[in-house]
Amino acid sequence: MSNNDRLTQRIAGVEEFVRVAETSSFIRAAESLGQAPSAVSKAIRQLELRLGARLFHRTTRSVSLTEEGSLFYQRASRWISELDDMQSAVSGDPAELSGLVRIDMPTTFGRALFIPHLAAFLDRFPKLSVEVRMNDHRVNLVAEGVDLALRIGDLADSDLVVKPLGRAPMGTYVCPRCLERYGEPASPEELLSHRLIALMPPTGRSKPMLYVVGDQDIAIDTRHAVASFTNGDAMIDAAITGIGIAQTPAFYAEQAVGQGLLTQILKGQDAPGLAIQLVYPSRRQLPKRVRVLIEFLTDAMAHAWDET
Repeated sequence: MSNNDRLTQRIAGVEEFVRVAETSSFIRAAESLGQAPSAVSKAIRQLELRLGARLFHRTTRSVSLTEEGSLFYQRASRWISELDDMQSAVSGDPAELSGLVRIDMPTTFGRALFIPHLAAFLDRFPKLSVEVRMNDHRVNLVAEGVDLALRIGDLADSDLVVKPLGRAPMGTYVCPRCLERYGEPASPEELLSHRLIALMPPTGRSKPMLYVVGDQDIAIDTRHAVASFTNGDAMIDAAITGIGIAQTPAFYAEQAVGQGLLTQILKGQDAPGLAIQLVYPSRRQLPKRVRVLIEFLTDAMAHAWDET
């Protein structure tokens, strides 16, 4: 047996093991690796035989690490990340960086700000591929095998690493037909006598419309809005059709304003925008393929705020 064959045999199953440990699922691990579940299961059985230790507790409903598996994961996960970096360091050319990056984000945000930049990223790193998951609810990154996520708004305490990208400017929008029919509110308080469109987050409680006038913070209750939506695109569409007035991140409405379909009102009175963050699992070392996307998005989002 050659040295290469011995090395291949020694490391076989390690990547499969790390992915199953992170997703707690042989099926999800197999999907993320592009393998059949039976192949992943076989690779881990062979790894366990070589190590002489059981790495997972398996039941029909769950997969969890044994004590030996937890110890092995601490080293193996770092090794997988370091291997990615070693491969890119040997090539010395960023264009040679390869692999798959999985990223999760809200649907409207992804369409408005991520997809327009994706072509430039893939041109810079032609051997990388990106799996984009768009959800209007927050997923468990580790359980789903996702490398990083874009998040809008306040975050609950977690073990995730958070990288702030800035705040998305807000705006209040209405279609010209509504202005003609109901008049234009001169102050945030006057919104209470108008037809409002609300954002309904996964918590199920509609978010207030927030303003700052002088040194006064003003919150407009939207519990009695004529329509509530869980998605920013739907809010913009509703405002265009004349349903009412909506407050959204400015970049959601940019195209409609440019086409004359919406008009911005109460300019300069909208509260500071929602916080935009990148979040990713707390690992000692991130694979370089993930780090380059984080760096790229940090720069791209900074310019996006400059343009709005």
